[in-house]
Amino acid sequence: MTKKLIVLDLDGTALKGDQTISDRTKKALENARAKGHEIMIATGRPYRMSHMYYYELGLDTPIVNFNGAVFHHPRDIKFSNAYHQAIDLKTARELLDFSTNYALDNIAAEVQDSVFLRERNASVPDMFQQGKDNVFIGDLRNTITTDPTSLLFFASHEMLQEISDHMDTRLSNIVTYRNWGAEWPAMEMTKFGVHKAIGVQAASRFLGIDRKNIIAFGDEDNDLEMLDYAGVGVAMGNAIEPLKNVANTVTLTNEEDGIAVYLEENLGV
Repeated sequence: MTKKLIVLDLDGTALKGDQTISDRTKKALENARAKGHEIMIATGRPYRMSHMYYYELGLDTPIVNFNGAVFHHPRDIKFSNAYHQAIDLKTARELLDFSTNYALDNIAAEVQDSVFLRERNASVPDMFQQGKDNVFIGDLRNTITTDPTSLLFFASHEMLQEISDHMDTRLSNIVTYRNWGAEWPAMEMTKFGVHKAIGVQAASRFLGIDRKNIIAFGDEDNDLEMLDYAGVGVAMGNAIEPLKNVANTVTLTNEEDGIAVYLEENLGV
């Protein structure tokens, strides 16, 4: 069988609701690697919140973090293909000025793996600070002094929709932004034009695997470009409808071992 690059989103895809990878999924991925296929992760999470799954799966491939803003190789500190596409600091400050027009619950930013919060409150999930001993608290216009990897506005879904409407008319050409989260709704902004497919493309070139031999799994709107780019885009059964419309096929949900089921049926693992 032709060598495949199997790309995994984490939340809602490889991970079940309890933040674990099922034994069946791990076994299917292990068998796929034994057959010579490559496995990689492409996630919106920062590395500090995804490295545990990288090592749990025993991967030795590059990883995509921050929805494509960061591409690196955890096992190769001299990896020459690594990149970090951050938001220009001037643009970030313009966004922070823009945010004063709204009663946001909180504002957060990440500079690689450094965390900045406007304040500590329940609007930000505890895992957002996972793996960090030092979290910088205060007005982000003063605490951030270099280009941030991402910027997040936490607010109600209704407020975020209002902000999105204004972003569309004023700022959509300077940043890429997406709304996410049910319990902790947020708008996440990255450098304009950044998405997971950029990192997946870089990985496929590094690994020497043609685009048509990429199988990508996802469930949310931050997976749209990746599934569209892949030779085979697989939407989870729990995926949003727009992603299912872009995907080549739909598997079972993340709670039903959708990744394993697809790989067993199509790669014979």
